[in-house]
This record gives sequence, structure tokens and C-alpha cells, in this order.
Amino acid sequence: MSEVKIYLKPRPVSSVYLHANYLPFQWHPDFKYGPFFAGYRTIPSDATEEYTIHSPDLSAAIAAFHNELIPSFQAEVPEITLSQWRSLVELQETIMGPVARFILQSQTHVNRLYCTLFLLSTADVKRDELFFSILARGDVELREDVDVDTEVEIFVWAYMHYMVYYSCLPWYKFQKDLRYPGQSLSLDAHRAKALIFPSQYIRSKGNTNIQPSNDPGVLNVVTPSSLLRRRNRRIASDADLET
Repeated sequence: MSEVKIYLKPRPVSSVYLHANYLPFQWHPDFKYGPFFAGYRTIPSDATEEYTIHSPDLSAAIAAFHNELIPSFQAEVPEITLSQWRSLVELQETIMGPVARFILQSQTHVNRLYCTLFLLSTADVKRDELFFSILARGDVELREDVDVDTEVEIFVWAYMHYMVYYSCLPWYKFQKDLRYPGQSLSLDAHRAKALIFPSQYIRSKGNTNIQPSNDPGVLNVVTPSSLLRRRNRRIASDADLET
């Protein structure tokens, strides 16, 4: 099955766009406007905005997200004891191995979709830099000149990436405690850190990157120089792009 039905609740009118036709990218577990997925839990009655995405990869990832990853985090995290050390290490690998693979998969898909959307290349761009710059766009306007389905798909991948990351924190703490037993942090401390957008991708106000005019904008982040050069080449040759 490659068809994915995605539902969103109405968003409030944006003070920037003066309408509600945008996607609210965020770095927080409270995705109160969606996305919601047909076939997984009940769709809220007010989630009336519907999109249909045809993507076998996205369909498989949503199934793994709901049926495998999120349920695996519900298992009780055991107490760490020296007598059970080997089995505890194997257990954390069983839980956290799929998490690492899913996070890599979601980053890869977000980057590929974005670069396909704006005719860019990821060949010489650091994966994390590009991924977090895409997420840092904030509210992304869905205009007529934007491939809405692709932006919605990026939004869904970004949502799953964050929710897997946030939901696995009890097991992430367990993994860290096994590796660094003398540097344990509380679960509340891990959750607090998970609400903060990675600071290494925040740029100073003086760093002004030029964006394609049809790009909703990669805001307040360090755009890799190779990606910026590619964008500047487009600006030089495309009349519809502004400086």
C-alpha cells in the first residue's frame, strides 16, 4: 500500500501570512493540529483538512512508527544492575537500534524531498545541517507555487522524527546510563533538553542567507556553504527568483 491519507486540524490565522494555509513545523511534542493518519487511531472530528500522499516509503514508515516503534517504548525500563549488565546492554540495543535507523531514515527522506523540491543536491552537504535547517523554517506557507504534497510529506517525516526521538527518552536515558554510569541525568532533564532546538544550527542575526523566492525560508540556521552556493547560482539564472 502506497497511498497515505493525512489529516490536519485548522490552524489559526498567521500574523505573518494573514491566512491559515501553512504547515506549523515545530520542535515540541505537542502537535495539536496533526498530522493524523487514516487507519491509526480515531481521526478527530475537526481534522477536516485532508491530503493524499502516494509514497511506499512513507506508508511503511507510518506503519512502523505506530505498530513497532512507539509501542516498544511502553515496555518498563529495567533497573541497572551489574549482575544483569550483558542482558541489559542487549536490551537497549534491541530498543534503540531501530530508533537510530528510523531517525536516519527520516532525516534522509526530508533532505531528499526538500532538495528535489528546490532542485538542490545533498552530495556535499552535511546531513544534520540540512535537516535541521529545513525544520527550523517554522510556519511554512502553502502557496500556489509550492508543491503542497511534498511539503506535507516533509512535515509528516519531521513529525515522526521528533516524536520517535521524544518518546524514546526513557530508553535513551537508560542507554546513556549504561554507557556513562557516572554522568546520569534525570528523565526530566533529558525531556527539557529535548524541547530545545539544537543550538549549533542557530545562526547570528548578521548571517543573512539568500533563499529561493518560492522556498518558504530556512530561517535562523546555518545554511551549509555548498547549499548556499547552489542557491546563488539559481538566483543568477532564474528571473523568477529574487535576491
